[in-house]
Amino acid sequence: MAHTGHSNLVSCFRSRLETYGETRNFTYLVESGRHLVEDVTTLTALDRSAREVAAWLGSRPEATRPVLLLFEPGLDFWRAFLGCVYAGVIAVPAPLPHDERSLSRVASILRDAGSGLALTSAKLRDVLAAGIDGLGLEHPIRCVAIDDGPLADPDDWTMPQIAPDAVAFLQYTSGSTGDPKGVGVTHGNVLSNEATIAEAVGVTDESVLVGWIPHFHDMGLISGMLAFFVGTNIVNMSPLAFLKQPIRMLKAVSDYRGTHAAAPNFAYDLIARRVTPEHLAGLDLSSWKAALNGAEPVRRRTVERITELLAPAGFAATVLRPTYGLAEVTLMATICGGVQRYLDADAEALEQNRYSPATQRSVSLVSSGAPAPGVDVRIVGPDTLEELPEDRVGEIWLRSPSVASGYRNRPEETLQRFEARTSGGDGPFLRTGDLGLLHDGELYVTGRRKDLLIINGRNLYPQDIEEFVQTVHPALAGARGVVISVDVNDAERLVLIQAVKDAVLDGLTYAELAASVKRDVARAFEVPAPGVVLVDRAGIHLTTSGKVQRASMRAAYLNSELSNVLHVSPVIG
Repeated sequence: MAHTGHSNLVSCFRSRLETYGETRNFTYLVESGRHLVEDVTTLTALDRSAREVAAWLGSRPEATRPVLLLFEPGLDFWRAFLGCVYAGVIAVPAPLPHDERSLSRVASILRDAGSGLALTSAKLRDVLAAGIDGLGLEHPIRCVAIDDGPLADPDDWTMPQIAPDAVAFLQYTSGSTGDPKGVGVTHGNVLSNEATIAEAVGVTDESVLVGWIPHFHDMGLISGMLAFFVGTNIVNMSPLAFLKQPIRMLKAVSDYRGTHAAAPNFAYDLIARRVTPEHLAGLDLSSWKAALNGAEPVRRRTVERITELLAPAGFAATVLRPTYGLAEVTLMATICGGVQRYLDADAEALEQNRYSPATQRSVSLVSSGAPAPGVDVRIVGPDTLEELPEDRVGEIWLRSPSVASGYRNRPEETLQRFEARTSGGDGPFLRTGDLGLLHDGELYVTGRRKDLLIINGRNLYPQDIEEFVQTVHPALAGARGVVISVDVNDAERLVLIQAVKDAVLDGLTYAELAASVKRDVARAFEVPAPGVVLVDRAGIHLTTSGKVQRASMRAAYLNSELSNVLHVSPVIG
């Protein structure tokens, strides 16, 4: 694996900028009516803005603690983020709050990170400050706009001394709203994983990166930093711009001769469903070298559909590259080498944690590729801690310089997850909590960490959704429910199985109640409308200690064995 010769991100990025700053651009495609217009800056100009922010941060006592970054998609985020990196300040990228629930999540992040300062834009400052002031936090939070006049003289900035193990940013996972987990990603972690990615997919100073993933998502953040790590051009647009018209990503690749892009499986599925051969007329995708597909389960049907659809525009069959990774290993752990492989696994054998070729009922598994450069992948029995041979299903364990430092303020969980050792004493490893198997040296992911739901590349915890549903109507308050994910037309969708208190329906029909749940959950969690099954109290399976039996409920739903059903509003694919 290539080494940068640098011990921190500041020295690495500035070295690249000295070489490529005037000849490489960061282009942001901004929506203007029905069109996208360019907002272009050279990497040199971005560097100067970052030094201005860094020089100002160096004078602020609040910057000794992690600094929250609340920005709309665009270049201002990168000015603020790089400013934090240049100052040796821990950055905390976060999604903009848009309602009470998301504002509550921001409050939880602020408490966990111990932040006293939030950077934003002049457009958002007053509304964010008012929202944060109303949260009742223990300590005041100062909101500062980086674009409201000069903050400091960029030339006053001096390069700090930063050790490789210093935390560069906190990547907050989509966990419980009241209990978020911040992954501490160090300068050394980022340098390691960017080198891994660059080597694995052939990113050079002549590459052009194209993307739309949110900057607070690990895939969006690390992909953006790759431009500064290598010294290359980058073209970005907002998630909304892509979701409105998926053809825009393809057009950006064609117009800017894009070479590399990354997205979750649902994005490629969206392109396959929304883009027609007529839309591709005039597009040339022959420059595209690697389209990374990760962040959620990769679907064989999606791989085959997107490859067939885009082939006439010059999209080679080897371009789509399924990958496996997670924030705890910075981003990438494994990647397909360009020749896509599948396993038609025997379903019953897989249920017994082993792979054998299908004889009757089969499950199609997609290879996530071999370990990326510098990453050691093991399959380990989650209970026995014994390393398992090929074709046996177990927990995926990882060892690499890219493995993050741990969870902020969670020493016990950090020890358990990031310092794991096999029964033979080999380690330390990161326990991912994901299940999979190795076959001919390649990883096939078979399951997910317990209870976690992955919808459109986002990790959602069922407890969050179940708690929210209790607020939709009094007939649901205090009643048990369970959220599961199911496969609908090769896409993960949510189904809510919920008990109802008939006595407080107050004239509302089951159909009207289900419609309210579908609408409110879709809006609150920004997911496709879930299926809703309403049952009476006896329809929810509980353990002897009163806990919901999620696996049992999911099996009952899939086998059409739910009992005490009152109403079914199916999930729409």
